Amino acid sequence: MTEETKPFHIDVGEVKENEDGSATYTFVVDDAASKEITTIGLKFILYCSVAKVNVRDALDWILNQAE
Repeated sequence: MTEETKPFHIDVGEVKENEDGSATYTFVVDDAASKEITTIGLKFILYCSVAKVNVRDALDWILNQAE
């Protein structure tokens, strides 16, 4: 298993419910997970840029696939 394919974990540390009905989440990750999350996020932004797709539109499209 290479470093690139090694799984990483994201744990929910705390969930705070707000008065307006929303929630604030705190996540716990180690350094390796933080680095991988950053890499994935930057790749996503760059891919959207190359494809001339708005990041918000891309995320909305992904969420709509679950419907």
